[in-house]
Amino acid sequence: MRQYPHLFSPKKIKNITFRNRIFASPTSLVWPDYYTGMPDESTVFYYEDKARGGAASVTLSETAINRYDASRRPNDDVLVPDFERAIFPTSGWLKVTDAIKRHGAVPSIQIFHGGDTSEPIFTRGHQPIGPNGFTKENGTVVKEMDEDDMKRVADEFAETAWYAKYSGFQKIMIHGAHGWLLAQFLSPATNHRTDEYGGSLENRAKFPLMVVDAIRAKVGEDFLLEYRISGDEYLEGGMEIDEAVEFAKMLDGKIDLLHVSAGSYYATKQYTFPSVYLPHGCNLPLAEAMKNGGVKTPIVTVGAHYNPEDMEKIIAEGKADFIAIGRGIVADPQLPNKIFAGRQADVTPCLRCTNCLGGKYDGHNECDVNPIAGNELYTLRTPNVVNHKRVLVIGGGPGGMKAAITAAKRGHQVTLVEKEAQLGGNLKFTDIDAHKDDLRRFKDYLIRQLAKNAVEVKLNTEANLALVKKLNPQAIIVASGATPVELKLPGSDKFEMIHATEVYQHPEQVGKKAIMIGGGLMGCEVALHLAEAGVDVTVLELQTGLAVDSNRIHQAALFEMMDKMADLVHSQTQVQVTEVTESGVTYLDAEGQAHSLEADTVIYAVGMKPNEKIVEEIRSWDGWESFMPIGDCTGASVVRKAVHTGYYAAMDII
Repeated sequence: MRQYPHLFSPKKIKNITFRNRIFASPTSLVWPDYYTGMPDESTVFYYEDKARGGAASVTLSETAINRYDASRRPNDDVLVPDFERAIFPTSGWLKVTDAIKRHGAVPSIQIFHGGDTSEPIFTRGHQPIGPNGFTKENGTVVKEMDEDDMKRVADEFAETAWYAKYSGFQKIMIHGAHGWLLAQFLSPATNHRTDEYGGSLENRAKFPLMVVDAIRAKVGEDFLLEYRISGDEYLEGGMEIDEAVEFAKMLDGKIDLLHVSAGSYYATKQYTFPSVYLPHGCNLPLAEAMKNGGVKTPIVTVGAHYNPEDMEKIIAEGKADFIAIGRGIVADPQLPNKIFAGRQADVTPCLRCTNCLGGKYDGHNECDVNPIAGNELYTLRTPNVVNHKRVLVIGGGPGGMKAAITAAKRGHQVTLVEKEAQLGGNLKFTDIDAHKDDLRRFKDYLIRQLAKNAVEVKLNTEANLALVKKLNPQAIIVASGATPVELKLPGSDKFEMIHATEVYQHPEQVGKKAIMIGGGLMGCEVALHLAEAGVDVTVLELQTGLAVDSNRIHQAALFEMMDKMADLVHSQTQVQVTEVTESGVTYLDAEGQAHSLEADTVIYAVGMKPNEKIVEEIRSWDGWESFMPIGDCTGASVVRKAVHTGYYAAMDII
């Protein structure tokens, strides 16, 4: 508290006292009951962990106000209210609010209507509605809302807020940002009406204000209302900060907190979910503009905040009244408590990978660095350690380090061996890539935690049977990783090709014009890295799309960055490279036509192969009680797999 007196000072609004200035903003890791739409036990534990971690307010994610035209995703992916049962003692809503309150945090819930972003498949066949009537590219017809629709939706917002209040929530967040219904009315890019609800800002604001007024009339003056707004939609013709400030002034006296976000469903997601390509705290100027513009409502700023010194300065200088953190508190729910105790070096860094958000599209709605996020129920069934053991971890990449740290925290005697002179495995490149600072911080965090937990680390030590026999471990975890698949093509001997990972260690090998064979995530990110260093790069990819192995949100951010470098980054998909020549490569396009492409340097990134040989060699030793290969040596994948399998393997040593 002495180090960050402003960040950890309480603030009272009406009859609610927030214990500090850090809010846990809504994130999409929710698991509603299929039949009722109410939170299940996983959801209860997930939000309870955030409250236990010290956040002043904990907000549940997008909660649709009805089941028939509000949702923008399938009902089993959104907490759809069944508030008719909300006040029952067995209600999932009461379990959530009680769980948050008992740890001293203020429970909050974000309510929304998706408007024209919805689809009949999400809303039991009902037609989507919005400020304008139109037909989408997929053939879905959107109904233009009339005044009866507006009154009905405003009443549903109010009814949902009222039931939320009587379910134990002490605050609601009205979602008026990111291109959902209220933002669709407010934005000049999406509101094309010619009646009294379109045109001027005053007209476009009428329906959002109608909703706020209906909610206030229903819940009373003592209940806290937080309104989420995009200070800038970063959308051509969309809402910008000047109009956002004017609208915020219209909200003064009607709401209690103004939550300033950015972006739109119809535009870049980079500012809504700040990517690794944006600075931390990227939306702060929008919150500051609200303050400078004369908005009287207390301001909440959101957008990849993580540094406590910066957050303290924001509050001390009056740029905002509260800091909202989403993914950072998913990565480490104890973030506020650790900062409060002066242990910021122990905060697990968020990678800003957006797998906790974008992962929902590929079935991996998880946190890369926190295996427990969404899996809190697992901890109830984790056996205590019966006999502390000698544990050998082979490999000093993220999976091996996570396994070693976890085993050491469980009381085992842990030795980690790494054949290289440095820890980090395939993450060592993060020391060089300008866009991988978050991943570098995670790597360095793991290295620090090894020392803090007294893990014996042996560098320049290659694992073999002789070493294993000498150390005589009772449990072995093999995290030997993966190595690049070597690309052999006709003519390879005429032109020295290099793998994408070598670009970071030996930039002098890359000329001014390069070809990247392989347009997966690695190939695209290395191509961007080279382009930013002034290299002209052409990416050639066999599949129909680029970076198909990344989640949608990160992929979109990557493509934005590549588009910005379009004069230096070029790409072609559905091509097959057939030969390496003395001046470049030849390839066949999607129609089978042959082409030649010249370059100084040919780089390749066509996959990784697991280092399985060492796994089988060590497995053959008959002295182990527990043996577990983890991470890339079981099949090349991503950081998430390494960290998660390392954690669970260590937890299984009992």
